[in-house]
Amino acid sequence: MEQTLTTFINEFTAALAKSAPILIKKLIFLAILWVTYRPVQGFIMKAFNKFLSLKKLDELLIHFLQSFLNILIIIFYALNVIQILGIEMTSILALLGSIGIGIGLALKGSLSDLAGGMQILASRYFTKGDYIISCSVEGTVQRITFLYTVLHTVDNKFVVVPNGKLSGEVIVNAGANAERRVDCVFSVSYDTSIDQVKELLTDIAKNHALILKDKDIFVRLSKHNSSSLDFTMRVWTKKENYWDVFFDLQELVKKRFDQEGVEIPYNKLDVYCKTTGE
Repeated sequence: MEQTLTTFINEFTAALAKSAPILIKKLIFLAILWVTYRPVQGFIMKAFNKFLSLKKLDELLIHFLQSFLNILIIIFYALNVIQILGIEMTSILALLGSIGIGIGLALKGSLSDLAGGMQILASRYFTKGDYIISCSVEGTVQRITFLYTVLHTVDNKFVVVPNGKLSGEVIVNAGANAERRVDCVFSVSYDTSIDQVKELLTDIAKNHALILKDKDIFVRLSKHNSSSLDFTMRVWTKKENYWDVFFDLQELVKKRFDQEGVEIPYNKLDVYCKTTGE
């Protein structure tokens, strides 16, 4: 028994002495990878960002490419760790292939979102800061990632829209152009002069500082409603002034109508009573 134990210890010591240089070498390589990961990643990302700044690319595309490069760096280091540990790459690739098929089936929606994100970036439907309306939501674009697009609503809600759904829906980009048209409808009673209303609305538009004077000011009677005459007013302004102009017109028109004695009608019902003799 004692001889067997001695033999085992001797063989174990010999095997350890034989493999010690290899183990130490692998540990040194692993330590190098661990220590250099952050500095190398920072250097590559800094150089990549400098390169992108020279190309003057869209900010959303830059963010997308940065995320993609970061994933490539992680994959590169992971493959090096596998190689240092001496694991057969063919076995790893076969395992990853099997796992990938399962994950692909389980996450086919995410793959659709990834493809949608690439389509959005390639087509440049919108960029950061644009106000878009799509998928029953609307807001200002903040950023686009691999799988989703982030919007901030006018009341500062955080909205996440999957890229796959967004790329397949109709997208209204209200911030794509520098100028926007403001459409308003104002109602007056049938007793009001049409020419007077047109003159008042035109005068309000011409004297508003944020309304563009080099664009046409449209004021016309657009509808004979059941209890009112409806006038459509269309003016142009810079996109950043859209809501200021819209709400200003609502207030200014009401004040001006009150000053000029123009009646703004409300729904009413005339009831006629007929008496019959007994």
